[in-house]
Amino acid sequence: MNEPQKLRSYHLFLTFITFLGWMISAMDASLFFFIGPHLMEQFDFDLKIFGFIVGGGFLLAVIFSIFVGPLMDFWGRKLVFQWILVLVTMGTFLSGLAWSFSSLVIFRLIATGGAFAEYAVGATILMESVPKKHRGWLMGIMAAGWPAGTALAGVITIYSIPSLGWRSAFFIATIPAFIVIVIRLFVEEPEQFMKERKLRINSTNYHMKATLNELINSYIDKFKFAYNMLLTGKNLYNSILVWIYINSAVFAYSILIWFAPYWMSDAFGLNLTQTTYVTVLGSLISVLGYICCGWLGGQLGIRRASLIFISIGSLLIIWLNYASSDFSSFLKGFLLWNFFGAGIWGIIPRMFTERFPTRVRGTAASVNSASCWLGWAIVSSSSPFVLENFGYGIVIYASVIVFSPLALITTWIMTKD
Repeated sequence: MNEPQKLRSYHLFLTFITFLGWMISAMDASLFFFIGPHLMEQFDFDLKIFGFIVGGGFLLAVIFSIFVGPLMDFWGRKLVFQWILVLVTMGTFLSGLAWSFSSLVIFRLIATGGAFAEYAVGATILMESVPKKHRGWLMGIMAAGWPAGTALAGVITIYSIPSLGWRSAFFIATIPAFIVIVIRLFVEEPEQFMKERKLRINSTNYHMKATLNELINSYIDKFKFAYNMLLTGKNLYNSILVWIYINSAVFAYSILIWFAPYWMSDAFGLNLTQTTYVTVLGSLISVLGYICCGWLGGQLGIRRASLIFISIGSLLIIWLNYASSDFSSFLKGFLLWNFFGAGIWGIIPRMFTERFPTRVRGTAASVNSASCWLGWAIVSSSSPFVLENFGYGIVIYASVIVFSPLALITTWIMTKD
């Protein structure tokens, strides 16, 4: 199929909308990290329980993603794209109303479960809508919504909590979310999917006045078809490689994201506000890294971009471990790592969308990105234990010696730039 290569204003609009959606999802997740100490004091639980709550949210996101993918392939990208953000916004707002530990856990599970499904939906609708020639840097911008959301969450907590309390941060975060929900009404269904759905409707005698029972049965059939197709042949091969790659990247990346604030606090005596400032600054630099890596992936190919960013990121982790005798040296390495080590995520959305056919691309994107959330669930649940019993050293070595090289190897096998 010949794809149009001309960049239109709608492509930029859609890129901005997918960026904002992922930014809002990341903002919600990051708010919970920043507000964590206040919540632990308010509802009387410790860091280990906090880690289990975060891990539970990621596990729910994995389960949620299993069904969201076929929904995208059945109903369309736009409908799921809209309702995912509605669910996230509800969870964020309700988190601000939490009156007990149990209610907090329930509302956080709702928010987190929806938030991380946004990643696959946004990547799928953007990948199918923009010209291939410009896909690298545009999808890099979309992925950069994560560090942008983290930075915004940090700013909200710094300026709202001291004067208005921790609940205000959740309420303030819902304001941009409601605005984006309205703007997303103007998003169009991708032409690739519309052509595929037309063929499917013609071949199955699908009718618009189907009963609820018929719709449910149709979805079940689509669910079975999508997973049968995804778990056979080349699709299965690519899925396994994507799972290995993403989990390797997750462990290498999340190790520093999880440990850096505690590292700064324990090693250099920084307080919560100071570590939040540093995290915000690092996240802003990550935005540039995501976009640069996405653009470079479009110019040099995913293989070479991955090699450059992962290699430099690994060297920076070694620098942090051996050369950061004072906070000044740590800060330089940490900020550079946010560009290279975190920037690798600028090409990841292409890896779990481009290699799969339109018919099951939504399912493939959701399932393969779910591996990301499974990795985060493991890291979030186990990090407090590792931190308490083994310290930072062992996870730093694991990142450089095991996870980063594994990500490079699978990238080289999977891609042929």
